[in-house]
Amino acid sequence: MYKTDLIRNVAKETRLSRRIVDDVVRASLDAISQALRDGQTVVLPGFGTFYTKERKASTVRHIRTGEVIEIPALRQADFRVGDLLRRAVRKAPRRRGRGPGAGAAASYADGGR
Repeated sequence: MYKTDLIRNVAKETRLSRRIVDDVVRASLDAISQALRDGQTVVLPGFGTFYTKERKASTVRHIRTGEVIEIPALRQADFRVGDLLRRAVRKAPRRRGRGPGAGAAASYADGGR
């Protein structure tokens, strides 16, 4: 599912205009991004937790040339799945393929039942 699919589905479910839903989705994603940039953790109970983690600097060797390469330390975003989402995905029927819609899960709103 792409962001446009999400917006269309939420607009249909809530009977709000796509424009309003688009604004809400954009504002939500911007708020999550800003919180992560500020080093905060974003908790959506049952759904999951967005957080940042520090990756240490490291030295690696290029496999073909043997050249030593320095990898700088960095902060990266990560996500820990919540219980309701985990259950919803586990109970979903398996589907073949990859990409949007390939692994559609039971509704998060109904607790994955």
